[in-house]
Order: sequence, then structure tokens, then C-alpha cells
Amino acid sequence: MPIPEPAETPKPARAPREGPLTRERIVRAALGLVDRDGLKALSMRRLGAALGVDPMAVYYHLPNKEALLDALVEAVMAEIDLGVDHPEDPPEERILGAARAYRDAMLAHRNALPIVLARGPSTLVALRPVELLLGILRGCGLAPEQALAGMNAIAAAVRGAAGMAASADAGTHAQGLADNLAAVPDNPFPHLREALPCAGTLERGFEFGIRALARGLIAAAPRNGDNLKAL
Repeated sequence: MPIPEPAETPKPARAPREGPLTRERIVRAALGLVDRDGLKALSMRRLGAALGVDPMAVYYHLPNKEALLDALVEAVMAEIDLGVDHPEDPPEERILGAARAYRDAMLAHRNALPIVLARGPSTLVALRPVELLLGILRGCGLAPEQALAGMNAIAAAVRGAAGMAASADAGTHAQGLADNLAAVPDNPFPHLREALPCAGTLERGFEFGIRALARGLIAAAPRNGDNLKAL
């Protein structure tokens, strides 16, 4: 009886070539691949197939996968709507607007979120939102090191909120949290029981947290010529 030949792993179908290959096209295709199929689907082979080119051609524009991952972070950060900032608005509103814009850009690409959280911005384009928030905080009177610490605190809060929101849809999160808290006895957890009706209010919680951070940072700025000790 003849031994059957082992089945070959099917190669990804190559898409038709669309114009010259550019860094922008590569990154856009890579982000689309991640958005659609998840991070595990991202490989140079599949990326080349999606672009209709030999995978080795990608290396001419991005020398390795690390550069590609940095470019994906840049692409997500570039979608942060800096136009939401209005310098004439109160600093607290500007900080909240910048935080929301950052969160919304990350949630628009939930499958790429692990890369964004792990790597952070490193390219000039990706650093523009960082510069904006630092400028707002410096405009409040914070010293450079205070503004940097404040920016990091706000970014950490936003990234944590985005990770929580991306882990499950709001309804599932709310129900799961409510189910967990429902089993908590009144004694010795009165505060948890009291908080039960508020389970799942992610948006209100996000705004409250960012506003609290903003107010604290604004209040920490030197007033009337006082020289507060730098962090």
C-alpha cells in the first residue's frame, strides 16, 4: 500500500500588487492584519502575501520585526486626535481630552494593544501626543521633572483603563464584577457591598480618575513665586 505524501502547509494567497511598496503601505497592511486576525497572525510571510510582494522586500523598508513593531506603535499613536486640544480651555479639560483621545486610539486597535502597552512610543511621530501633554502640564506651572512624572501617571492610568476596557465588552465586565461582588458578605466588606451598584461604570470611573489626577497635578504647581521642591 503506497504511503501518502505528507500534506504541505498551505501558503498564504498573495494579494495583487498595488503600486510601489512603501513603509506606509507596509505598516498599514500590518496593522490591518493584526486588527483582523490578531498578533499571532503577524509574520513577514503573511505580510508579504497581504502586500502582494516577496516577504524579503519588506526588509528594505523595515530591517527587522522589532522595527515593524515600533512602526505599529507609531501607527496607533498617530491616530490620537490632537485636534481635540484647545489651548483656551481650562487645563483640567485639556488633560481629560488628551487622555480620552489616547485611550480611544488604543481601543480602536485592540489586537495591537499588547504591543502598545509593552513598547510605548519611541519614534518622532509617536512622541507628538507626549509632547502635547507635557506642554499642557508645563503650562500649569509644573517644573519639567514634575510635568514628566505627571505625564507618566496620566499615561499609566489611561493604559490601564484601555487594557481593562479591551479585556471584555462593558456589559460582560459589569455583569462579571457584579456577580463577584454579590457573593461578598456585608461584614467585613461593607465598602465593597456599598460599591456594588457602581460596578461596570468604566467611563465614569475613567473620567473621575483622570480629573482627580489633573486636579492634583495642577494644585502641585508652584504658586505666587513659591519654589516647591522638585520630585
